[in-house]
Amino acid sequence: MTTTPALNLPNFAEGMLDLDHGHCMYWRSHGNPAGPVVLILHGGPGGHHNPRAAEFFDPAVWRVVMYDQRGCGRSTPLASIEHNTLADLVADVETLRQHLDVDRWALFGGSWGTRLAISYGVEHAPRCLGFMLRGVFLGRPQDIEWFLWDARRLFPDSHRTFLDAVETACGQRPQNLAQLLSFTRPVLDADHPHRLSLATAWDAYESRMASVVEMPAPSTEPHEIAEQQLRALTIAVLERHYMASVLPAAPDVLTQVHAVAHLPCEIVHGRYDAICPYEQAWDLAAVWPAAVLTAAPMSGHWTFAPEMAGLLHQASDRLLARLDGTFSR
Repeated sequence: MTTTPALNLPNFAEGMLDLDHGHCMYWRSHGNPAGPVVLILHGGPGGHHNPRAAEFFDPAVWRVVMYDQRGCGRSTPLASIEHNTLADLVADVETLRQHLDVDRWALFGGSWGTRLAISYGVEHAPRCLGFMLRGVFLGRPQDIEWFLWDARRLFPDSHRTFLDAVETACGQRPQNLAQLLSFTRPVLDADHPHRLSLATAWDAYESRMASVVEMPAPSTEPHEIAEQQLRALTIAVLERHYMASVLPAAPDVLTQVHAVAHLPCEIVHGRYDAICPYEQAWDLAAVWPAAVLTAAPMSGHWTFAPEMAGLLHQASDRLLARLDGTFSR
């Protein structure tokens, strides 16, 4: 995956960090070395860092850190589900913190990144300054059921197209979520002739639900098409892996929030988010006394919808004010 150049980014640094079991993490940072540190956690599982997400944090004030989770983006090996669990990802965040010699940091998570941010906070609350969460995904069974199956009530055409692709690739048409996750496993988790086509259909299904305003058209540049295909592959492989095997075995995150409930949290969620319905943000705010929930009244799941982006800039300013100088590098 390409990344933006370091031009005009103060104190830019990047590197590869060895993890366990052959995994290696790509990371990058820029900004004020004396300011509060914010770690940006991308979505998915299976997405990759998007440099645009750093725009919500003034580099004259913040030190901004971004990275690609296991199996994603510029981290290696790509699309690997081996030794790739929620516990592994939480441990990776802590490994990165130690590598960068950060005492405490704030965490900005979007979508799947919200669940990872909270899970890290639960395990390492003393290392957290606060949270900014966008498009909350709690990863409960009902949240997975909605995304991959019940959302057909809003997008019957997109869901039918998705199931058509599953049937073509797998030879069977799923009749429920369990079958969808089961049928797609041998195609996505191995070197299968239909792996990329199924992954592309999976990613397209998700993308069609992401926004209520028009999103930019995909690039037609050959190298960018290749990158889009790799992104679709990691999204499909890792989302299926986590939604079938990892998250069902994980505890309900709402029962764990008490570990970070004293820390400031700014939640921004699209009222018309079709991937992660607003109820998830509502339920999270209900058990987090220090959380402030802001609805984006005309937005869906897309981070960079104009309304959503504006509210995230405001949330970043509020979080900084709530930190009240209680940070150290």
